[in-house]
Amino acid sequence: MNDETWLNHFDASKASFKWFFIQYGFENEWNRLEELRKRNQVKRMKHIMNTVWSELPETVFNSKMNPEGWSNFIALLN
Repeated sequence: MNDETWLNHFDASKASFKWFFIQYGFENEWNRLEELRKRNQVKRMKHIMNTVWSELPETVFNSKMNPEGWSNFIALLN
Protein backbone atom coordinates (compact mmCIF):
# COMPACT_ATOMS: atom_id res chain seq x y z
CA MET A 1 0.00 0.00 0.00
CA ASN A 2 1.45 3.37 -0.93
CA ASP A 3 1.74 6.20 1.58
CA GLU A 4 -1.32 8.09 0.34
CA THR A 5 -3.51 5.00 0.63
CA TRP A 6 -2.06 4.21 4.05
CA LEU A 7 -2.80 7.73 5.28
CA ASN A 8 -6.36 7.48 3.99
CA HIS A 9 -6.81 4.20 5.90
CA PHE A 10 -5.34 5.79 9.01
CA ASP A 11 -7.70 8.75 8.75
CA ALA A 12 -10.73 6.52 8.20
CA SER A 13 -9.98 4.18 11.10
CA LYS A 14 -8.11 6.15 13.76
CA ALA A 15 -11.24 6.92 15.78
CA SER A 16 -11.78 3.19 16.31
CA PHE A 17 -8.44 2.64 18.06
CA LYS A 18 -7.66 5.99 19.69
CA TRP A 19 -9.28 4.74 22.89
CA PHE A 20 -6.60 2.20 23.70
CA PHE A 21 -3.80 4.73 23.21
CA ILE A 22 -5.47 6.91 25.81
CA GLN A 23 -6.63 4.13 28.17
CA TYR A 24 -3.25 2.39 28.25
CA GLY A 25 -1.13 5.49 28.78
CA PHE A 26 0.02 6.25 25.25
CA GLU A 27 -1.50 9.72 25.00
CA ASN A 28 1.87 11.30 24.12
CA GLU A 29 2.31 8.75 21.35
CA TRP A 30 -1.17 9.53 20.05
CA ASN A 31 -0.43 13.23 19.99
CA ARG A 32 2.82 12.53 18.16
CA LEU A 33 0.92 10.44 15.59
CA GLU A 34 -1.42 13.35 14.99
CA GLU A 35 1.54 15.70 14.49
CA LEU A 36 3.25 13.30 12.10
CA ARG A 37 0.01 12.81 10.19
CA LYS A 38 -0.11 16.51 9.40
CA ARG A 39 3.31 16.10 7.74
CA ASN A 40 2.50 12.78 6.02
CA GLN A 41 5.31 10.98 7.89
CA VAL A 42 4.12 7.40 7.39
CA LYS A 43 7.37 5.66 8.30
CA ARG A 44 7.62 7.52 11.60
CA MET A 45 3.93 6.91 12.33
CA LYS A 46 4.37 3.18 11.76
CA HIS A 47 7.36 3.16 14.09
CA ILE A 48 5.28 4.69 16.91
CA MET A 49 2.41 2.31 16.24
CA ASN A 50 4.74 -0.71 16.30
CA THR A 51 6.21 0.46 19.59
CA VAL A 52 2.74 0.81 21.12
CA TRP A 53 1.73 -2.59 19.70
CA SER A 54 4.70 -4.23 21.42
CA GLU A 55 3.83 -2.66 24.78
CA LEU A 56 0.08 -3.34 24.91
CA PRO A 57 -1.00 -6.27 27.11
CA GLU A 58 -1.11 -9.43 24.98
CA THR A 59 -3.95 -10.86 27.07
CA VAL A 60 -6.26 -8.11 25.83
CA PHE A 61 -4.85 -7.19 22.44
CA ASN A 62 -4.87 -10.29 20.29
CA SER A 63 -6.92 -11.74 17.45
CA LYS A 64 -8.99 -13.92 19.79
CA MET A 65 -10.07 -11.05 22.07
CA ASN A 66 -10.18 -8.61 19.12
CA PRO A 67 -11.07 -5.43 21.05
CA GLU A 68 -12.71 -2.55 19.21
CA GLY A 69 -10.39 -1.05 16.63
CA TRP A 70 -7.75 -3.76 16.96
CA SER A 71 -8.14 -5.17 13.46
CA ASN A 72 -8.02 -1.63 11.99
CA PHE A 73 -4.86 -0.90 13.97
CA ILE A 74 -3.17 -4.18 12.95
CA ALA A 75 -4.07 -3.64 9.29
CA LEU A 76 -2.03 -0.42 9.36
CA LEU A 77 1.04 -2.21 10.69
CA ASN A 78 1.25 -4.56 7.71
